[in-house]
Amino acid sequence: MNSKPNETKEQCIDPTVSVGPKYTTKSKITKSVLDIVVLIIIFGIGQLLGGIVGVILGVIVTEISGGASYTWSVAITLAVASFFTILLFIISRYLLVKSDWLEKPDFIEEINPFRLRWHLAPVMLIATFAGALSTGCLGQALGVEDTLEDTIQGLANNPIGALTIAFIGPLSEEIIFRHGMLGGMLRRGVSPWIAILVSSLLFGIIHWNPIQILFASALGVMLGILYTKSQSIVPSLIYHIINNSIAEAVMLITGKEQDPTSELLDTPPVLISVAVVAAAICIPLFIYYWHKPTLNSKH
Repeated sequence: MNSKPNETKEQCIDPTVSVGPKYTTKSKITKSVLDIVVLIIIFGIGQLLGGIVGVILGVIVTEISGGASYTWSVAITLAVASFFTILLFIISRYLLVKSDWLEKPDFIEEINPFRLRWHLAPVMLIATFAGALSTGCLGQALGVEDTLEDTIQGLANNPIGALTIAFIGPLSEEIIFRHGMLGGMLRRGVSPWIAILVSSLLFGIIHWNPIQILFASALGVMLGILYTKSQSIVPSLIYHIINNSIAEAVMLITGKEQDPTSELLDTPPVLISVAVVAAAICIPLFIYYWHKPTLNSKH
């Protein structure tokens, strides 16, 4: 008599297999590109509308306070823009659009905190920090320009700006680039690494600032791995918040956006050496995590 194997507590899936309708190679590429364009438009409109409202609120605050600083106006604008981006995504993706090709996930399941793999959280925190350190040192060694350092420094010292950098911004970015963009490609059966790289590159580009493009693209790869293996935005959101909060704390303590070691190690050979050592810590840990079974979003 055949016996059924015992079910394991942690259900897993192969991220290369689509959980939605079957797509041909052409259709999955076409629909993924279309979805990416829609998401970029949503992001752009959200930022534009939020920017307009933010500027108006900034003017009102300036009048009431008798001359609020430029930093307050920028902080309010960024916070409102992030809010509008999230709101517009939810309305367009879940309330208005009914197309099956969007491959909408179970959003409640995607924010399940039990999908974090808490026992691996310290390991991945070390890996993410090492990756951020490696990218930061490499960017400094190569002399990549930071065109927004003064603005970001000002935001870190502003309560609304600090909240936006540490939480509101990461939330809107994870919803658009991991939950919407990366998740959509994965659900159509696009190769995980292609999906991670495409979403990470676009995530970097929208930051505009040269040093942030490099840093955010690398961070996007790390966050993309966390999302892909957990099938949830919870891990990537938590690590994104921690990353931005640490960067914010560094700016408040040192008065600089750059890594605090830069003053002590401000020579390309030393910076590159630190970058290589940090990468040697980061990469094996992410390889280890990548080979863990992928959690299934359906229980």
